[in-house]
Amino acid sequence: MNDYLSEVFGDGGLFASRFPGYEMREGQVALARMVDEAMRGGRHALGEGPCGTGKSVAYAVPAVHHAHHEKKRVVIATANIALQEQLVRKDLPMLASVLPWPFTFALLKGRNNYVCLDRMAESEARGELRGLYYDDQQRQVDEVLAWAEATKTGDVSELAFIPHAQVWSKFSVGSEECKGDGCPFRDDCYAERAKATAQGADIVVTNYHMLFAHLAVRQATGQDLVLPAFDLLVLDEAHEAAEIAREFFGFTLSEHTFGRLASAAADLGNKQLAGELRQEAQRLFATLADFARSPRYKKRLKAPGFANDAALQRALGKLVALAKGRAEDELADKKERATARNVAKNAATAAARLSEGLAQSNPACVYWLDLDNKGRTKLRSKPIDVSGLLREELFARCPSVSLVSATLTTSGTFDFVRRELGVPEGALEVVAETPFDFASQALLVVPERLPDPRDADFIDEAARIFQHVVDACDGRTLGLFTSYRNLNAVYERLDGREHRVLRQGELPRAELTRLFKEDVGSILLGTESFWTGIDVAGEALTGLVIDKLPFPPPDDPVIDAICERDPRAFDNYLVPLAIIALRQGVGRLIRCKTDVGVAVILDKRIAEKGYGKKFLKSLPPMLTTRRVENITRFLEEAAYARAS
Repeated sequence: MNDYLSEVFGDGGLFASRFPGYEMREGQVALARMVDEAMRGGRHALGEGPCGTGKSVAYAVPAVHHAHHEKKRVVIATANIALQEQLVRKDLPMLASVLPWPFTFALLKGRNNYVCLDRMAESEARGELRGLYYDDQQRQVDEVLAWAEATKTGDVSELAFIPHAQVWSKFSVGSEECKGDGCPFRDDCYAERAKATAQGADIVVTNYHMLFAHLAVRQATGQDLVLPAFDLLVLDEAHEAAEIAREFFGFTLSEHTFGRLASAAADLGNKQLAGELRQEAQRLFATLADFARSPRYKKRLKAPGFANDAALQRALGKLVALAKGRAEDELADKKERATARNVAKNAATAAARLSEGLAQSNPACVYWLDLDNKGRTKLRSKPIDVSGLLREELFARCPSVSLVSATLTTSGTFDFVRRELGVPEGALEVVAETPFDFASQALLVVPERLPDPRDADFIDEAARIFQHVVDACDGRTLGLFTSYRNLNAVYERLDGREHRVLRQGELPRAELTRLFKEDVGSILLGTESFWTGIDVAGEALTGLVIDKLPFPPPDDPVIDAICERDPRAFDNYLVPLAIIALRQGVGRLIRCKTDVGVAVILDKRIAEKGYGKKFLKSLPPMLTTRRVENITRFLEEAAYARAS
């Protein structure tokens, strides 16, 4: 171990002297050593740190050391707001109080996370903040207005609630709507203040969206305009990076997209053009919806000719010309010209994306129609493979990128994530050991004689076993489902029994998690968003039930394109993707050294199919059984062991 890491993590080190009862974690030290070596030697690194490792502190200590001693700026990018907040409110302040090396840090989010004073003033002037909402939305508007008068940062996360999207849209703008130097509130802009703070910080905490925006702008302009220039990069929750990159570098067009442009045309004084834009967009998207419902459409768009956008393109061309003329009008004020420039740019971008999507002109992308249950459709696109882009714009441009996550390996190797993200050869690799004793803390159950998950009678048997788990665990069960259909079927069979049943969709995710923690004995049922980020330590979560192996849906357009390109896509892509998702789900069970629980997987394929061995190999080394009757015995023996 490097001397400074010994001084921090060692038994007689800084942490030990500061925190009574501190115990050095070998896995945490191994991760810290890897990140330090990568940063020192200008190398990339892949590190897996299971739950309880303390991975954020493991990479933050070397980040602080190199920021202070080598004068390097470090960017830490994460996949969710919760981890960003943990870093800037807990981990980095703790390190600032313990470590002997002074450093500064800042949090930088996307522009739409900050209240926009110009947007708020416009909304108020238009009367959009009074009497236009349901009562709960009007209450939110009033609370946001009161908060906006007092806030020092303008960051929406300061609010005690998550404002409704329609409400927050009256107070914020995205980068495409920002008036820049033409904004009368430029000097007081909260987003610009946050950006200026980040420019002077040693460590900048941000999200993947901002990082990818930075790469895109730097690729186009050669300048560091989104994030400050940085020397070292840490990607936390790196298993999510590829899919977030696909989302970012893709696009979505809806009738609402063109409705906003129509409103812009009206604001520029041409109501006739506004009406033309709305009418032609309505016609086109009605055609797209009809095509999406027709037997000709399957999974994704594969050939042009199903819709004609000529009329809408003409209207968009008129808007571009109108906006450019206003932007160059010397009689218009600075704000009007800035607004017009944005309108021209956004209209041109929408026109180009519409043309590309209907023609499917980029063979590296997949295009499809997203039809909702109200019959509204969206035209969407994603790149099929982002590895080349990330290899060139990220790994080739940054001397050291450290990728960390609780779930980066599949079947014991980093091969899948290397391919997905374009990680160059020669990267350092570490799989940190878990601090938990899974052999004594957890039992894995794959019930025997279950129907195949694709059979009609599967859900009845799944619900029966789910009830058995609930009885054995006295409630205290989290159900993770691959579909709302299965979730609702189990809910209907559980509802009305002695334990409280919490179901996704009935309350916000954070509120459901809070109730599940506090109401020990309750049951929580969730789908995809509950497979990650749920942290319930203690007896409130004793049973974990997973309905099926989480293979991606076969109608996913990207999956369809990958399978078309690769005859071995099942082994090369679908299985590794499902393994990572399953590991995330199973990872909800054991969150601390005193936890005890059972993980029940209701998919016999994990025990009976050849590829099932890859899933089992990727899970923690738990005791395993095919008999649900062993759940009660395991929990009783675990309780006896704790008592003695």
